[in-house]
Amino acid sequence: MDTCTVTGEPERLSAWFAAATPSPAESMNAWLRTPDFPRRLPTGINFDVVLAPLTLIELAYDILRRYEQTVGPAVRFTNLTTAAVLVPPGTAARWGSLVAGASWYDAVPTCLGTGHAVRIPGLAPSAPGVPVAWLEAPSAESVVGDAPLLTAPVQLVRCLAEARSLLTPDDERSPLSRAVSAVRAVLRSPQRT
Repeated sequence: MDTCTVTGEPERLSAWFAAATPSPAESMNAWLRTPDFPRRLPTGINFDVVLAPLTLIELAYDILRRYEQTVGPAVRFTNLTTAAVLVPPGTAARWGSLVAGASWYDAVPTCLGTGHAVRIPGLAPSAPGVPVAWLEAPSAESVVGDAPLLTAPVQLVRCLAEARSLLTPDDERSPLSRAVSAVRAVLRSPQRT
């Protein structure tokens, strides 16, 4: 049976996060001593991160849920308008080819892998003013072995592109994008009989 840490984050998930650090045992002990302090973890070991505007990621996650796709952990930075989605390690190496097929009207979401780090929330709920919070916390029910299921990069790119098309003003979108949005709007509207 999985013992729980301060907030109920299962110990095996905490251990999975700690495995990304140079000294997992020391990291676990430090986190237990200061459970509300955000953890700084290197990317490229257990996960890479996709950075994008918070509103874009929130809408993409809504779309992922609608399509019944896996929604993995995501962090929102409380003092910024940015969020980070945890994706499988190695995603950063192929990110350019994944986003190449989507139409981006402004900044393309960034993927960070080896050589970078990200802050994730501590084990305990944070006091106001802490710079990170879970947008989507890792779930003990959605694990494979000791690792949480992470958002699949191909589905994430598709849903980020769809979310972007919904958030972009019509005058900045291509005629094809406007037509797709119009068809979706008709399909979502209630049918009159």
